[in-house]
Amino acid sequence: MAAVLGTIGLLLFVHRGDAEGSARLANREVELMLERGEAIDWRTPVIARHWWNYFRVTHGVLAATNRRLLYVGVPPEAVLPREPEPQPLEQSTFPYDRPMDIWRGSVFLGTVNGIIVRAPGQMRTFGVVASERSRLDSVLAIMRHREAALRDSTERERQEALAVAQRTRRPIYHQVQRGEALELLARQYNASVEQLTEWNFLSSPRIRIGQQLLVKPRT
Repeated sequence: MAAVLGTIGLLLFVHRGDAEGSARLANREVELMLERGEAIDWRTPVIARHWWNYFRVTHGVLAATNRRLLYVGVPPEAVLPREPEPQPLEQSTFPYDRPMDIWRGSVFLGTVNGIIVRAPGQMRTFGVVASERSRLDSVLAIMRHREAALRDSTERERQEALAVAQRTRRPIYHQVQRGEALELLARQYNASVEQLTEWNFLSSPRIRIGQQLLVKPRT
């Protein structure tokens, strides 16, 4: 039994993953995930673990772009040799315009520092080695800055839309200039002569210079 456990432990140690090679592969894959106009602001190496393979580390990269968080992980190679096949990859994306909650602290049974990212339909846990904590801090700072800028932009657009809607509900008046006629004003403001006559309580279509006419009532 001791020999079997020792052999299993040795296999897990030997196949604990290639951090540098996985990082290169993950970085290439992150670049391929970028959309038109999207750029990476900062990135950091991260590690992940899964309950079905807990003692073997999945190395990857967490990148903050101008639109979202991107994660690519490279699972460790199989313990037992098998037929050659494409390298499986893990991918997750967390857009800034959707609800996202990040908890920062010790993860993986308190063994490393990291984060837990929660978003609708998904939750991911990432750890970082001590030397990469500052890079993780930069990724999170950029993410929060982008989120705040997006919220501010969305609020400005909402306020502008409200202002436009409010302006369109206000009545519009026109001061009659020389050479203008009621029929001309009706075409200009997309109304009919009958409507202008009714709105302004006119007894006839005749108008005079300087007269204030209601050409669009409050909606």
